[in-house]
This record gives sequence, C-alpha cells and structure tokens, in this order.
Amino acid sequence: MSRLRSAQAQALQRRLFGMLLVSLPVYSVLFAAVALALDTTVFDDLGERIANLTSSWTYYSEDEYVALQIEFADARQSDLLQALPVEGGGYNVRNLGPYYAMRSLKWVVLLGIYLLGCVGMALVVMRSSVKRFDDLACAITALFADREAKIILPDSLAIVRAELLEVRERSLADERVTRAAETRKNELVAYLAHDIKTPLTSVLGYLTLLKESPDIPRTVRAEYAGIALSKAERLDDLIDEFFEITRYNLQAIPVERQRISAQLLCQQVADELFPEANAKDVTIDVDVPDDFTLFIDPDKMARALSNVMRNAVAYADVNTCVIVRVRIDEHKATFSVTDQGREISPVHLQSIFEKFFREDTARSSNKGGVGLGLAIAKEIVVAHGGSISAQSEAGTTTFIIVVPV
Repeated sequence: MSRLRSAQAQALQRRLFGMLLVSLPVYSVLFAAVALALDTTVFDDLGERIANLTSSWTYYSEDEYVALQIEFADARQSDLLQALPVEGGGYNVRNLGPYYAMRSLKWVVLLGIYLLGCVGMALVVMRSSVKRFDDLACAITALFADREAKIILPDSLAIVRAELLEVRERSLADERVTRAAETRKNELVAYLAHDIKTPLTSVLGYLTLLKESPDIPRTVRAEYAGIALSKAERLDDLIDEFFEITRYNLQAIPVERQRISAQLLCQQVADELFPEANAKDVTIDVDVPDDFTLFIDPDKMARALSNVMRNAVAYADVNTCVIVRVRIDEHKATFSVTDQGREISPVHLQSIFEKFFREDTARSSNKGGVGLGLAIAKEIVVAHGGSISAQSEAGTTTFIIVVPV
C-alpha cells in the first residue's frame, strides 16, 4: 500500500481511522448489550411462539410414548421430545426439532446483523469520504469558472482549502504580472516607434536637403552629412538594444568567467563613456583598488556596468561627478555607481529593472535608449548569480551590483 503524499490526504486518513476506531467499539458494546437484553426478555417468549408455530401436540398412550422415546433415543434425538402427562394416562407430546434447529441459528443471525451494522458504518465513512471529494471537486470547478469566487470547503479540508487559496492568489498575481508586462510591452512598441521615427525623420530630412540642394556650401554639406550620420548611428543603437533584450528573453545568457582586474574593467567602461559625459560636463571617478580581481565574464559584465553608468551619466546634473566604486567582501564583489541629479521615485525603484518598464517622464531621445538598458543589466547580473538594486534619495541615486567572485 503506497504512502499518501499530501498533508490533506494524511489528515483525512487519520480522521476516518479515528472515526472507525471510536464508532466500532461503541457499536459492538451497544449491540452486545441489546442482544443480551433481548435474550433475557424477548427471546424466551419469541422461542415459545416459534415452538408453537413449528410443532403441534399429539396424544400418545404410555406404551406408545415409551416406544417413541426408544425410537428417538436410537436416533440420539430424545432431547427433542417435549411431553406433558395427561390426566387419565398418556402424554401430549411434540417434536421440538424444528424449534431447536431455528434456535441454533440465533447466534448466526445475530452475527450477520452485527456484520451488516459494521458494513453500514463503513458505508457511512465511505460516503463521508466521497462527500469530501465531491466538495473538493465542486470547489475546483468553481475556481476554474471564476477565480474570484469564494472557496467553500468544510473545516476537515482546511489544508487543501488553504492550498487552493494560495494557488488562486498565485494565479491572480501571475495574471496581473502578465497584464502589466503586456501593457509595458505595448508601451515599449509605441516608445520604440517614436524613438526610431525621430532619428529616421532627421536622416531623411538632411539627406533630402543634400539631394535637392547640390549647390550648398561644402561646410554646410559636411554639417548636414554629419548630423545624418549621427542620427543613423543613434537609430542603429536603438535597434541593437531592442534585439539584445529580445535575445536575452528568449534564451539563457551563457557566462564565460575569467580572472580580470576590477580597476581595469571599470576604467575601460568609464573611458568608453567619456565622450557622453564630457558633452554634459560630467566627470567619471573610478575608485577601485589596483589589486582587486574578479572572476566574471568580462564582456557581459562590462555591458551591464556600461548600461548602469550610461544611465547615471544621462540623468546626472551638469558639472557633477559619477562615482564608480568596487568593494570585495568575503566571496562577493559590490559595484556601486552614484550620481547627483534626477531622483527616482520609490514606486519606480521597484520596477526600473523589469523588462519593458519605462517611466513616462524619463522619456527623452537625447538621454540614451528606450528603457531597456537596466533590464539588460539585470539579466546579465542574474546570469552571474548576483543581484542588482537601486537607492535614490535627496537627488543622490546609487545603483548597486553584487556578484560572487
């Protein structure tokens, strides 16, 4: 017999066995008491009536009675005869054989009645089990029909009721998350269309000017071509970013770790972002000891760190400093990127790393991508077995990346 696996089934089994262990002895005692009472009160009268119905009195003379006794004695049935003397001689005699035969069945009948009662109790217990199964089936059917419906189950199914409530809450939460993700994805499509359209319009506009005005000065032509090239590069970056987050969504990110200098990694990323920072009069300060080494995928971690630092540069105030630090504690490295500038609300701090999330008021084609950079950074950090978070207060925003080393 296989062991029951669920806590609810085990609880029901204990409950049903308990019912049987209590009800069976009680029933047995009550049945025995009733049987003994009937044996001393009712059965004697009932036996007399059965004897009168199954046998009749017959008169025998003394000689005939003696012969009858000898006949029954030879058959070893002399105790079946009941004789009453008659005045004037002779006996009234009857054969109690049928009565004793029926009487011998008394305990068999009682045992049969007792066993029928046991079967009846088992059926009651079985019906109780079936009733609970019916309640559970109805509750599950109602839950599938309407996940907001109240789950009605008896206290004996309290465990499964709690589990169904948990399943419902998880399902509703997943549905809300799915709806939110779908909404953000739809918004992303709209944002992407807008952000692609803007540089594309500029490219087409300046190229059209170059085509329709062949006699414009060389310097103006070079300026228009430079602007068109810049907008085309911007468009290329937007499309690359979109495809990158899509690729990370569809497959696991392979991580190929190797030992690398933490100071070198951070300085290379800072150097790559120098033109953007310099254009805003923002400086990048790398505060990382030379002897810190990390066991990470350098290319992917550089991508994650670049996205975070680019975000910091984009929203830092003019003439401020973005500070990059790395600290190693036991078996983990903690990156922190701090900027002074636009604050992130507590509500958005919980969502800025989600896929397809973008804060409406943060939209600006001049401030980086379409809101996917931090989502990409999170995917990379999580693939390393780490975590990423953000803090923002009084205009100071700090992004924190923790990865094992």
